[in-house]
Amino acid sequence: MPPKRSKQAKEDQLKAARQTKLEKEAIAESDTALDNLQSSFRESRAYTTQLEQQLADQVQICTDLQNNLNASHNLIDTLRTEILSLKSKNSGIYHQLRMERQRHNRAISKHSSMESQILLLKKADAISSAQLSEGLRDSAATITKLLKVNEHLQTELSQSVTTWSSQTKALTEAAQSKLLSSDTRLKEAQKEVSKLRKAFHRATQTKEHAVETAKAKVIQEKSVHHLSHKGVFTQKTRNLVRFLFQAGCSANRINEIITAVLKSAGITVVGSISRTSVARIIREGYFAAQIQLGHEMKMAETMTFSADGTGHRSINYNSRHAHMLVEDYGSSDGRKTRATRFLGIKPSRDGSSKEAIADWQTTITEILDLYNRSPFGKRSGGTLIGLVDILIKLTGMNTDHCAKEKKDAYEMEELKKWAVNQHLGEEAILEKSLQEIYGLQMDAQRKMIQAAGGQQKWEALPEATKAEKRAKMVENVVQELGKGVFELLDPHEKRLF
Repeated sequence: MPPKRSKQAKEDQLKAARQTKLEKEAIAESDTALDNLQSSFRESRAYTTQLEQQLADQVQICTDLQNNLNASHNLIDTLRTEILSLKSKNSGIYHQLRMERQRHNRAISKHSSMESQILLLKKADAISSAQLSEGLRDSAATITKLLKVNEHLQTELSQSVTTWSSQTKALTEAAQSKLLSSDTRLKEAQKEVSKLRKAFHRATQTKEHAVETAKAKVIQEKSVHHLSHKGVFTQKTRNLVRFLFQAGCSANRINEIITAVLKSAGITVVGSISRTSVARIIREGYFAAQIQLGHEMKMAETMTFSADGTGHRSINYNSRHAHMLVEDYGSSDGRKTRATRFLGIKPSRDGSSKEAIADWQTTITEILDLYNRSPFGKRSGGTLIGLVDILIKLTGMNTDHCAKEKKDAYEMEELKKWAVNQHLGEEAILEKSLQEIYGLQMDAQRKMIQAAGGQQKWEALPEATKAEKRAKMVENVVQELGKGVFELLDPHEKRLF
């Protein structure tokens, strides 16, 4: 019989999705390698920029040294100009001294030429002589001062010349040493720039080679698909098997379907998967889902149930769901999201509410028992979780409007009340002393014997019946304690249950 068009379309979509996924993985690996090479290239470029900045700093230092040398030359020229000005001042003073001597000589000549007139003008000559003597003294003092000033100027000039010579020599030597050091650093920087250029060229070639290698590796990996690794089927293979089985593929044809689909995409399949392995993988998925459901029910604070049933060939089938807040597995910040978990479709012996509640208890107990016995449940820590722990978290049921479903909800509400009393009663017993527990047990046992018709009739009962009645007695004691504790709670605490 030829396959339906919808099935063929689903297979085509599956092929396209796999091809797209493989291409995205190849592109992601190529982009990762390219990003690594680009990051190394950016680091080389940053290092080259740093060396160029250092070279520019060294050039700036050379420029500063050259400016200092020019400033030294300017200082030398300034000092030379000052020396020339001092020399000119010295020549001016010397000229004044000569003029003063010439005046003195002329005064002496006039004095000798006027000796004849002195005799005639004694009074005037005496006055003139006194004035002349005073002028001579002033002239001599002036000459002495000029000579001292001249000596001081000569001393300062010699000191200035000596200081200028020493400073000029020191500055010249320092400038030459710094210039040599700058030349050495410049040559080293040029060598480093050359090395970096060669390294950049090699990095470019390495990048191209790495890209080609990555492309070849991706093409090679895309052309081969391994179903198992070291003899164990990979998680991708398991997920694919469950997906194909959920899509309606037969367990006998799943290996052929995987091989045909990958072959049509040009991919060689390494390994095979048998019908037995398919069945085991599906069972593993079922048990993993049950363990996950048990963990989510344990961690949830509240939950609601929903159910509906139908009949087929005189067999009743019931579908059940649980609604709760669970961990959002797609986020990393521990957020929670609302989820509806499927508890399965199971047959029931009849359509009564009593049988429906019993099926609810059986379903929840099977899930919790599997979770408690699993390694994950043991690693999670804490005490074992039971049916009572789940029922006290129940806050409601979603059903349709038929009378049977309404009765199921009422019976589940009564079952929750029993679970709340059981939980509170167990906690109350743990808080009581051994004497108090013994007293409660003796009272309950006395009532139980009286209800059985007396001690003789009690002794006549079979041991199995006695054990059953004793268990029922203990349960009644716990229930009575739980009811008493519940009545003592305030309205807010009661609403929490």
